[in-house]
Amino acid sequence: MRPRHLITLCLPAFLAACGGGKPATTVSVSCGGAVALAGATSVDVLGDQVNGKTTLSFPDPANPGQTGTLVVPSHDKCTISPATSSGG
Repeated sequence: MRPRHLITLCLPAFLAACGGGKPATTVSVSCGGAVALAGATSVDVLGDQVNGKTTLSFPDPANPGQTGTLVVPSHDKCTISPATSSGG
């Protein structure tokens, strides 16, 4: 195989990595009118079949590589909304 063909085949893989980086958008969670979580990159909403409570699972923004959880009190209403970070 000619070097020119090899470069042509590898070029898309190199270009796919260009311009990457972490998204600047995070989410915030407000429960009962107060901010319960800010800065998470995603939130999973889980229902607990044993006790009937809703649990939120998220990558912990304060401890990289860790997963955090938040149990939503049954009387609270929670709102998950995007929040754009200003750093970068």
